[in-house]
Amino acid sequence: MAWSTWDLGWPWMCLGGGLALFAVMFGTNAMRSRSTGSRWWDPVWLAWLVVPMLMLHMFEEYGFDVLGRTYLLPETLCKNLGYPPYPSCPIPIAHYPLINVGIAWVTAPLAAWLSRRNLIIGLSWYGLLMANGLLHIVGTIAGGLEAGSGVLTAAVFFVPSFCWMVYVVRKSDIMTGKALAVSVSGGVIAHVLLGAVYGLQKAGIYGSAGVLAFDVGVIATPILVGWMGSKILGPMTAKAPLAASV
Repeated sequence: MAWSTWDLGWPWMCLGGGLALFAVMFGTNAMRSRSTGSRWWDPVWLAWLVVPMLMLHMFEEYGFDVLGRTYLLPETLCKNLGYPPYPSCPIPIAHYPLINVGIAWVTAPLAAWLSRRNLIIGLSWYGLLMANGLLHIVGTIAGGLEAGSGVLTAAVFFVPSFCWMVYVVRKSDIMTGKALAVSVSGGVIAHVLLGAVYGLQKAGIYGSAGVLAFDVGVIATPILVGWMGSKILGPMTAKAPLAASV
């Protein structure tokens, strides 16, 4: 299929945005809650770290993967669901930029911005990182590089950063285990719902418009789950000062 300029361009926008944000995060203190100590032990900085990782991952999935393939994921998805290739595949093309740009450029940065006041919301996208990372890794092991678009960033960024975030949060005692579980569950639920988007369309529950409407719900899920969880647990979940510089 001949993809439009926008289809081919938005993944490169993610690449540029991700690299620029990495430069700001490692070159300045703009995304830190304090200027002293290690940035790697700052939960606000870790909340912001999700954003450029997502952007680079989206570029690898759609713009240019380890084998130099472009927009492989949509074609693979249609094939796995038993649909014909594009332009006949019923999953709307607008779904891919909507869900990805909506997450990386809107709700993930919003969650990170809110992390200074509410870490349950701020760290919620780590659940999606872990779920998506494991899916990419397991899928690549099972299906080979033919299914491997996105696996490099999943293995290098997603899974290790999730493990480090959990270690920092629990070691520093900045959040209770229950609060962390609620936070992470928001991203996991969003990932499950993303899979449900395709399943419900396949079952004939809705058509193309329904996919795009469901996408909006997926994009908002981690923040909504974090907000509801913090209403129960309280937005301030710190029990002790952050760990010293390491």
